[in-house]
Amino acid sequence: MESQQKERNKAALLLYLILVIPFMIVTANTISKIEVFDIYWVKMLLQALILTFIIKAWLGIVLNHWDFQHYLEFEPKFWQNLGIGILYGLTSAMVVVLTEIITGGSTRAFNQELLGIGLFKVLGLAIIFFLAEAFIEEMVTRGFVLEQIVELGNTPLALLASSSVFVLVQFLWDNPGVSLIGWVNFFVLAFFLGLLYLTTFKKWLCIGFHAAWNLVFTCFFPVGHHHGGHFASYAHMENWLTTVVLVFLLGLTALVFKSHYQVYKEKLAKSQHTANH
Repeated sequence: MESQQKERNKAALLLYLILVIPFMIVTANTISKIEVFDIYWVKMLLQALILTFIIKAWLGIVLNHWDFQHYLEFEPKFWQNLGIGILYGLTSAMVVVLTEIITGGSTRAFNQELLGIGLFKVLGLAIIFFLAEAFIEEMVTRGFVLEQIVELGNTPLALLASSSVFVLVQFLWDNPGVSLIGWVNFFVLAFFLGLLYLTTFKKWLCIGFHAAWNLVFTCFFPVGHHHGGHFASYAHMENWLTTVVLVFLLGLTALVFKSHYQVYKEKLAKSQHTANH
């Protein structure tokens, strides 16, 4: 019975990957062509809502798992987990920015639009945009691919596969056009977020980190010229300093994960029990 369930999970995972990648491309391009939706934050929010409905349908129809609210972790500590993730992401990104500025190797400057009456408008819309973007990417990769492969009993493969899917999503969805170091950093960031999720089992903590990380580099301290895809600037991903910070975060998270491995096993067993009942 367990073997049959694993085979069904494998088939569901493969079908999910086949369907979700076109979703990333088609929705991004289709929505951009509808003039009323061709506003950066509206476009991203709409894609997040569409993906939410897809996840809900997928859980119910394919996986026969109807506890949608639990899956998305809309629970009492939802805002707390999001807030901790945002604080963690802001701190980590600011280490990169301030080190760049101190060493004189930065073309960044504080975004003057955040001063005065434009603060709430610019920052508010940027927060909506990056939370929606992070929600989509986390739910596509950590929220499903990582979870499903972990449930198949292969944690290392889950981390590698979900990180690879994250890189593929970046390439197909936003086409940032970064150099090799940029793609390496995308993979390291994804691997770190995957391990962070396995250490905490908190989707919104990862979403908060992801959103805040992008917010700092694109909204708070943008580069002097735009360099990236149609969503955001990715100049920071082509920086060796970013690599150093991400590897440090990955190593720190790996140490915590290792020291709490037994807790991880217990959490995994509990989540599998919840998913199967």
